Amino acid sequence: MNCPNCGGPMELVEARAYFHCPFCECIAFPDDSDASADGVVALGSTGRFDCPVCRQRLAEGAIDGSRVLTCSRCRGLLLNNDEFLLIIGQRRTLSEKPPRKAKPIDPEELKRNLDCPVCAGSMEVHPYYGPGNVVIDSCGRCKVLWLDHGEFAAIETAPSPNW
Repeated sequence: MNCPNCGGPMELVEARAYFHCPFCECIAFPDDSDASADGVVALGSTGRFDCPVCRQRLAEGAIDGSRVLTCSRCRGLLLNNDEFLLIIGQRRTLSEKPPRKAKPIDPEELKRNLDCPVCAGSMEVHPYYGPGNVVIDSCGRCKVLWLDHGEFAAIETAPSPNW
């Protein structure tokens, strides 16, 4: 697949079911079948922050009644730490989906640098230390998380850790 933005060859990001352009950082989805993998409901209004990946204005959305900001282009999510813990806790408790086998983290994901949409400072990139084997971006100053498309669902349906 060629990038719709610059025409370069895109690379498949298997764990997230989308294509990534290494030249212009564009993200493209092969179809809309997985558009709501993270369970986001669009609320139709624009937020006040820009996407740290695409740089376009984030839109307001909701997951299980909790407000989030989402990017209509890359489908990433911005939410505060407390809302994330509340939503993911409820979802994991009520989930009837069978757990998915967690895939190993791609070390390349740890090399990304994103600016916080709230304060414009550098976000920390690190593995999520719960089930799911995903790399997340967080801003300790603003108490927000950035989750790429599919990361929320990967955490939700991950097998419980054996402590």
